[in-house]
Amino acid sequence: MAFVELTEISGDTVLVNPIAVAYLRATADGGTELHFTGRAEPLHLPGAPSDIARSLENAAPAPPEPTLSLLA
Repeated sequence: MAFVELTEISGDTVLVNPIAVAYLRATADGGTELHFTGRAEPLHLPGAPSDIARSLENAAPAPPEPTLSLLA
């Protein structure tokens, strides 16, 4: 499972699992609201939705180690 480290507008660092993201919405101040499934309040992030989306897309999980797959 891949997580992306993002900084909320409050300055807090959050780890986001891209699978749980329902949608992104631009805010009036140029930031992004990150909405999750199962969570009422969105995270407020600085940066354009396209930048946040790119960060989430780049969080593809690493392929499994072939040796460990053989042992399983």
